Amino acid sequence: MDSEWSCSFYQYQYMNKTQVLKSLVLRQPKENLKRLHPVAQQKREQYSQIPEPLQYKTREESPFRVLRSQNGNLPVYKKYFVRSEVPRTVIRHIEGDVNEFVKELRKVCSNADVYEKVGRVEINGSHTMSVRKWLTQLGF
Repeated sequence: MDSEWSCSFYQYQYMNKTQVLKSLVLRQPKENLKRLHPVAQQKREQYSQIPEPLQYKTREESPFRVLRSQNGNLPVYKKYFVRSEVPRTVIRHIEGDVNEFVKELRKVCSNADVYEKVGRVEINGSHTMSVRKWLTQLGF
């Protein structure tokens, strides 16, 4: 028995940490869904839904427009508000049907909370890269 232990120990001696972790067999974590808080259960269901396909593929068929800033950049920013650890993604310079824009944005940001404010739209979390990619694919 000692020879088996020493053999396996020497086997791991020349591996780096990631190789050792990959070689170990770990059990799947148990999900205690019965004990979740109702708000946490609601958020889990919201974020785990299968996203719907996007309705608009080009700028011409979409009922909204996103204007670029004076420097030619997309007006998509990440902001940390007062006493908040979670960033918010802010999108400005939206023209046209803002409600349709919010519906499409929820599909892009995996059903994250989207807030309509005066002159801007805010999304909980850091979604700047995915929103910029989506807007450039639309042609804005």
